[in-house]
Amino acid sequence: MDEQMNVGEMLREVTEENQTRKILDIMRECKDLNEAIEKVKALLNK
Repeated sequence: MDEQMNVGEMLREVTEENQTRKILDIMRECKDLNEAIEKVKALLNK
């Protein structure tokens, strides 16, 4: 049971890290904050 919790926790951490990386990539490619916000909102609405 403890091993399953560790695997689940690791998956959660990797998922959060990937989301953060994706947001950073969006911010880097946008010309301004408003464009970045719209792209992140669109990603959330998929």
